[in-house]
Amino acid sequence: MSGKTVLVTGSTDSRSIGWNAAKLLASGDHGFSLVILSGRNEDKAKAAAEELQNSLPADSQVKISAVVLDVIDTTSIKNLAIQLQSDGGLLSPYGGRLDVLVNNAGVGVPPGRVDFNVNMFLPTQDTTADDIMYVMKANVAAVVELTNQLLPALSLSAAPRVVNVSSARGSLSFAEGLPAERTGALVYNASKTALNMVTLMQSKNLPSIAPGIKVNAASPGHVKTTFNNFTGIRTLEQGVGVIVHLATLPEDGPTGQLMGDHAPFSDEDGKFVKIPW
Repeated sequence: MSGKTVLVTGSTDSRSIGWNAAKLLASGDHGFSLVILSGRNEDKAKAAAEELQNSLPADSQVKISAVVLDVIDTTSIKNLAIQLQSDGGLLSPYGGRLDVLVNNAGVGVPPGRVDFNVNMFLPTQDTTADDIMYVMKANVAAVVELTNQLLPALSLSAAPRVVNVSSARGSLSFAEGLPAERTGALVYNASKTALNMVTLMQSKNLPSIAPGIKVNAASPGHVKTTFNNFTGIRTLEQGVGVIVHLATLPEDGPTGQLMGDHAPFSDEDGKFVKIPW
C-alpha cells in the first residue's frame, strides 16, 4: 500500500501532545495513510484511536490504529516491535515499512511521588536514586530500545524520520541562565538533557543502518496538558507544530538538532529554530 506510516507513543489522551500530534499528522496534507497510537491500557488506546478516526472527515483515507505499549517494560517494547513487523501486523500491508517514529511517551516523576496540587515536579532535595532510574528508563532508555527495535522497519522507508519529544528544560545553556525558582525539576530536566544527547548520537550513528534517516528532538514549549495539570501557556496546536514539522522534513532538512518555535528562542509560531544544547 502507498502512503506513509507513523507510530506516536504516549498518545491515548485527547488532551495530550501525543494524540494531538497524531491528529495533525493524520488530518494535514502530509501523505500519511496509517497512524498508530500507543498506550499502556488497551481499552484506552482503542478508544483514543476511535475518537481520532471519528474526528477526521468521513471521506478520509487515513486509518487510525492502536497498540499497547508500556515504555517502562522492555518486554512490552520488544513485543510491539515484533507485532508491528510480523506477517499480518499493522505494517504488513506497507511491506513492513515504518516511515516516522515519534517518541513522545514519558514521565515527569515516578507514580505517587508528588502531590500535583502542590508541585508537578519532584524537588531536587527529595530526589532519590530510584526516582532517577525510573524517569531515565521511561524518558531515555525506552527511546533507545524502541528506536533500535524498529530500525528494520524504519530502514525500509525512503525517508525515515525519528522525532524525540524533548524540552528546552534539557538545554544546559538555557538552564544556566534561569533563576533558582525555575530549576526545581532535577530528574525531569536531566532526562531531557540525556535525551538530547541520545538524539545527537542517533542522528550520527543510525544513517549507516537506515539510509536517509533524520533524528531530531522537539521542544513543544510549556503546553497546557494533563502532564502539567494545565498550567502551561501554549495551546496543544501550538505545541505539536514542531513535532509535525520534524516528522515531515524534506530531504535537505536538519538532523541532530533540538528545535522549537517558542519563547525565548523563537518570536513567532511556526518559525522553527535551533535551540542550543
